[in-house]
Amino acid sequence: MKIIAMIAVIGICGMMFLANESRAQTPAAKPEVKKVTKELNEWCTITVPEKAKMGDTIEVKVTLKNVKTPTKLSCHMHSQKEDGAYGGFWVFAAPVDVQTDGTFTFKFILSEKEGVVKAVPTVFLSPDGEWGSNTANVAGGEIPVAK
Repeated sequence: MKIIAMIAVIGICGMMFLANESRAQTPAAKPEVKKVTKELNEWCTITVPEKAKMGDTIEVKVTLKNVKTPTKLSCHMHSQKEDGAYGGFWVFAAPVDVQTDGTFTFKFILSEKEGVVKAVPTVFLSPDGEWGSNTANVAGGEIPVAK
């Protein structure tokens, strides 16, 4: 009887050890990113993170309504310096084909850029995805960026 009890105790302890091991190896969930949605004009609403930091990968969601299709949608990220001055072009995402109104997601990696305090998405429509041939554009939805 003692052997059976000892085997049961060892089995239970082993199961508890494995359960704790499993929990210890489970990666911690990332905190949910707070988002801000702004209607930039009659054809474009943008959803961006409330804030970001250098090195983050961020998502910019662009919702289009009443746009003439087919077209291409592009989103470029520009920067703003601490004194409010334009900080220059930062990064771009590949244009996407638009056949109908809807929501489109762009991802950007905010690489190190000296003196930057805000990321500023610039959204535009163009038949070929190039800025030079844009038919409509809007900037806004600034994202505060920390180091």
